[in-house]
Amino acid sequence: MKLLPQSTQLGKLELIEVYEYYDTPCLFSCRNASGHLFIAILFDQTKKLEKWLYAPMSQRRFENIRAGLIDIRDAFLKSEDGFVYEVIINSDNSPDIVEIIWCENLIDDWLPMPNEFIEVGNELPPIWEVKDALII
Repeated sequence: MKLLPQSTQLGKLELIEVYEYYDTPCLFSCRNASGHLFIAILFDQTKKLEKWLYAPMSQRRFENIRAGLIDIRDAFLKSEDGFVYEVIINSDNSPDIVEIIWCENLIDDWLPMPNEFIEVGNELPPIWEVKDALII
């Protein structure tokens, strides 16, 4: 099954970092070609499909999440825009589905427990260092 949704309103996504992996990445960050950042978590999986939550975020919030200042649960429950995307990726060739879910409608079982953090420190992801070098 493919990891990133294809041909959706999220745009062309590229993986930034994987934070948790269990047979497949289950918590990672990505961005689209226009620079929008997302953190994504797998919340349901069957042989036929995978269901993900994608939280859009600013670069500052992304840095705070990576530094362990915001827990993973709050990254989704308290999304800056008040919503997250539910992404459904099918194992067949049917189109991927993306729908908006307002934060207040998120189901508790979809989210990690409180006080689970990503702690990679203040280092920039390697992909950013290269792109920043090209911009300067």
